[in-house]
Amino acid sequence: MKISREKLVLLFTDFVALNLAYIGSYLLRYKTGWFFEPQVAPEFRHLWVPSLVVSTGWVVIFALRGMYRSMYGLSTVDIAFNVTRATLVGVFIIFLVTIDLRKPLSPSRVVLMSYWGFIIFFGSLGRILIRRAQQRLLRQGIGLRNALIIGFNERARTFLQQAQRAPDMGLRILGFVNGSAADEYLGVKVISDLNRLEETITTREIKQVILAPSPQERDTIPGIISRLANMRISVKVLPDMTETLYGHLRTAQVRGVPLIDVFPDILSPWERTFKRFIDIMFALVVLIIGFPFFVFIGICIKLDSPGPVLYSQQRVGRGGKVFTLFKFRSMMQNAEAKTGPVWAGKEDPRITRVGKIIRRLRIDEFPQFFNVLKGDMALVGPRPERAAFVDEFRSSIPLYERRLNVKPGITGWAQVKHKYDESLTDVKEKLRYDLFYLENMSLALDIKIILSTFGVVLRGKGQ
Repeated sequence: MKISREKLVLLFTDFVALNLAYIGSYLLRYKTGWFFEPQVAPEFRHLWVPSLVVSTGWVVIFALRGMYRSMYGLSTVDIAFNVTRATLVGVFIIFLVTIDLRKPLSPSRVVLMSYWGFIIFFGSLGRILIRRAQQRLLRQGIGLRNALIIGFNERARTFLQQAQRAPDMGLRILGFVNGSAADEYLGVKVISDLNRLEETITTREIKQVILAPSPQERDTIPGIISRLANMRISVKVLPDMTETLYGHLRTAQVRGVPLIDVFPDILSPWERTFKRFIDIMFALVVLIIGFPFFVFIGICIKLDSPGPVLYSQQRVGRGGKVFTLFKFRSMMQNAEAKTGPVWAGKEDPRITRVGKIIRRLRIDEFPQFFNVLKGDMALVGPRPERAAFVDEFRSSIPLYERRLNVKPGITGWAQVKHKYDESLTDVKEKLRYDLFYLENMSLALDIKIILSTFGVVLRGKGQ
């Protein structure tokens, strides 16, 4: 994984700042005479190793808390608040672990709080200095990200004014899209139309797209977002001012400009790491404990009908990547030889006797825990679809591409809230549940979905 220079500079600066905080805490505790006699203080040369270890631990916490994302658009207050928030839990844990209940307000507690203060001061100072240097470079045109504005109307032109007045937003507006070829404003021209949007983004190396539709163009937004879903660029929308005032949309302020992030990172880095850890542990437990049961299911499948025990199928995963999904075979061998890819119905004649049972109890899904271990799937996420169906869905269902921004799951919000897909109408209905999950992802929601899945299995609601 490539690490940007900005992240490397932040890592180095944080490491230095955290060691300075440790030194400051040492000087306060042992050299001021406020807490201990200076002559009993340990020499700091004996504390270098603890200082380096503790500072490394804090850097890991910062990384898990998402502190190494880009600082474009952050103010001094934002930076100080982020450092305070990132260190709050760590300091609180240290406080609880080391507290002496007989002396809850002992000098060591005061020193610990002062250590936290040093971390906030030095950590914020280092990042503020980096941000100031970054702003100076941006004003000189260094480090700007290429951007497009989709729309050529009053709101789009106003945003261009704001971006040019505040170069520390980090944007180099290369042009407008979806206007007359002769249109131009403040030296920026309409360089493309919507038909050539993807080509323009690729050839111009665009990193950010700003959607600024007029009221008459609002209906085009879902289609545009769907086309941009897997292009690995930042997509933001200028909200309608009426919606902003009445609180219909959650917006983020970038240099005073309200913007909606279309594909935000809902989960923090530490939550994504923990989610993957839970996936691996859960899959290992199921596969190890369930192995004898899986052997029994395999014997039943072989006795019931000719063919392999496991059935493999190509599915589309995160980012449109195709992977091989495994299931216990629940249909006759070569069930789609004559029909091609089709949905399974309630009384599908292709389903075997054993297949009806394992599909109703969702047992046929268990081999997918191998896919979880491989990293192709997660425990919870949108259901992975077959490539033939995905091509159809992309062209007929707006925002369908949005599902491909996360790993597919063995179970998910749509799976526990809706029946198996039998038609395009079912897919459209389940997309509403998938989009709800994508916009509200959390570890708590995952736990709720897993518990709901147990209920579905016990009630035999599979098909």
